[in-house]
Amino acid sequence: MNSNELFKSLFNDYDNYREKKLNSDFISHAQLKELIAGMQTNNLFRIEKIGESLERKEIFSAVLGEGETKILAWSQMHGDEPTATSALFDLFNFFSSSDKYDDLREILLKKITFHFIPMLNPDGAEMFTRENAYSVDLNRDALRLQSDESKIIWDYAEKLEPEFGFNLHDQNSYYTAGKSNNASAISLLSSPMNYVKSINYTREKSMQVICRIKEALSLFIPQNIARYKDDFEPRAFGDNFTRNGISIILIESGFYKNDVKKDFVRKLNFVALLSAFKSIAEKDYESIEHKKYFDIPENEELLFDLLLRNLTLNYNGRNFKIDIGIKREKKLNKELQSFYYKSKIADLGDLSIFYGIEEHDLTGYQVIPDNKLNVDEPADLKILFNGQLKKEVRNGFIIEKVK
Repeated sequence: MNSNELFKSLFNDYDNYREKKLNSDFISHAQLKELIAGMQTNNLFRIEKIGESLERKEIFSAVLGEGETKILAWSQMHGDEPTATSALFDLFNFFSSSDKYDDLREILLKKITFHFIPMLNPDGAEMFTRENAYSVDLNRDALRLQSDESKIIWDYAEKLEPEFGFNLHDQNSYYTAGKSNNASAISLLSSPMNYVKSINYTREKSMQVICRIKEALSLFIPQNIARYKDDFEPRAFGDNFTRNGISIILIESGFYKNDVKKDFVRKLNFVALLSAFKSIAEKDYESIEHKKYFDIPENEELLFDLLLRNLTLNYNGRNFKIDIGIKREKKLNKELQSFYYKSKIADLGDLSIFYGIEEHDLTGYQVIPDNKLNVDEPADLKILFNGQLKKEVRNGFIIEKVK
């Protein structure tokens, strides 16, 4: 089958390889260790503990294949970005299987040696924070290498000298593919090496591979692929690895409508990575013009979770037309190991150039800046949720004291 047919087939058969023990939105270190232990009994993988986090959690590498081309891929450098980690374990299941894709597996494992580091920041993963245990962003530590985790990946890459690197992240839901209301489900970046964003052979190769990824994903999300802004960050790993001759492909798992847990975006990661690996194994990326990379629309931060349009605000006897943009921040309840959302007004005024994941035209409605607190008598939660809550809202109360 040709490449398009192959990727459509892989997309349709994805559930055969999805790691059922992992959720796309949160992975504990204990879950990772359990899966790694299972992989150690599989002769396909060479599992190695390559170090420990600041809180002494093990960090592992999984190596497979015997090809001349070396690839290094790492996930969860930021602890609250687990989508790609789950997709990597889907890939491990794919490589462990035997079915109609055996020809693809054979060429990948014959031409490439894969080095995967899932969950580089296990302390941040456990706390569901971007940073590590002492609140440092690992992706801003490539120069000083003060964190144990930063030193681990730097030393690993220095010893391995891979030709390609896959830097796997999540981005929030506020990005669009260009100036549109199309959310960026996947954003791609060829990491720069300097402030003028020079393009040498190393960076050209990563641009070409990204073009192949874009072709594959366009079969499923043609309007939801973006190019991450390539501003040079001298403290970032991708930028420094590019300077050291590693062709870096950064993949950001973004947002797709009605995909709150990112299961669909996880599936897109699976296809994106396999399309990239196939292109590298066959070297067919060499035949594509790298300038097509710049045809991918750039990320724009134009989305709110909720956008309320055309409200009226009365101030000192005058009426003003305003829009309200609301964003939700995902929080982890550590005791319950479940998520909740904290919402806030992120912007107010003329938001006509922005879009909402959810939008409402509230022409004719007023904003009344009066936080009414009902404290006459503590309410019972059961009564509130049996209808009293709606009555209290109609009466203007937005804060209710409960037993």
